[in-house]
Amino acid sequence: MKSRTAANRTKAPAPRRAPQGDADSELVIDFERYVPTVLSSLVAKLRANANAFFPQAYGVSLAEWRVLSFLREHEPASAYDIWTNAQLDKAVVSRETTSLKKKGLIELTPVRGSARNRTEIRLTASGAALLDRSLDEILRRHSNLTAGLDARALDAFFRVVDHIEHRIPHMADQSGDTVPAHAPLKRIARRRPPARS
Repeated sequence: MKSRTAANRTKAPAPRRAPQGDADSELVIDFERYVPTVLSSLVAKLRANANAFFPQAYGVSLAEWRVLSFLREHEPASAYDIWTNAQLDKAVVSRETTSLKKKGLIELTPVRGSARNRTEIRLTASGAALLDRSLDEILRRHSNLTAGLDARALDAFFRVVDHIEHRIPHMADQSGDTVPAHAPLKRIARRRPPARS
């Protein structure tokens, strides 16, 4: 049985413009189909789930696990490498690397002769072991999340995400007056008198 949200997303879109002389209804933003809101809500739910899972299962936060995972592929790395390539905030990387060092999961080594006091960050044996222990469960969680989607659907999803990411800088571009059929609009009963022209 489809949820109300799923049903709303699959039904035919409502007419984009109010009928001539219709003073009893108005168009408003449909936040169940407004892409920024849908994605923000999804990310918030995923983050909340992961923030409950990682500390209980492995004694690290989601951000700490992200740092460890980045290092597994790219060590040795600097804090700059991590925040610019792992999509993590600079302050988060600083805080989490300090925490991971205290937990004995990473080691920081000053780079000799570095004019900027650069430090290389590497996994310790304990950090690598934690990632090894978590791999199968992370894959299981991902499989559970994407259950019901085949490879083609996932490929399409990643193409859509990539497209949207590249369109973000264009959100303020000027466009024509035509409202597209897929615009996130819905019709509600008018709540206040029409504005005077």
